[in-house]
Amino acid sequence: MHKVFILISTILLAACNFQRSTPRLVNEAASNTPGNQPCSFNWATQPLPDLSARVLAAMQAAGLNSIGVNAEAYGENCTDARTSKTLSFTAMETDFHVTAQVKVLTDPRQLGDLLERILLVLDGFPAGSTPGPLPGYIGVSFQAGDDELHLWFPVVDGASARDQGLHGAALFERLHK
Repeated sequence: MHKVFILISTILLAACNFQRSTPRLVNEAASNTPGNQPCSFNWATQPLPDLSARVLAAMQAAGLNSIGVNAEAYGENCTDARTSKTLSFTAMETDFHVTAQVKVLTDPRQLGDLLERILLVLDGFPAGSTPGPLPGYIGVSFQAGDDELHLWFPVVDGASARDQGLHGAALFERLHK
């Protein structure tokens, strides 16, 4: 019984010392840090107001006038390990948040048709032409009055669903997991 108590106590003490957040401390600084200072890397986002404006203009040019767009870069901040000052940001991907005003949220065909038009515009802003080398995520919030319906999916899932020939309700249902 005594050995079991010691074993459980050891496991609990080890668990109490386990770090829950995992910022990475790098002894060799990233090449873009001033003075080659050691970094602690932490996940971060940065707004992309110029890209947001360009995407919104493209939506409007496509006849999508009741749309709002917010683009943001997702990546890592390099924080000085000694001063906790953010030294740089490295983007991994660009995520798009789209708000669409609709009449009803109960018509998957209508929502899917609108979603397809939104995705066609976003196709004009692929990874590599936006911050970060990876394809990001797309969030679409359909709003009808005070009611909302949210979708959040990887860019590649939206492209894959359309490559499979999905349109309208089938496209909506595939991406509304």
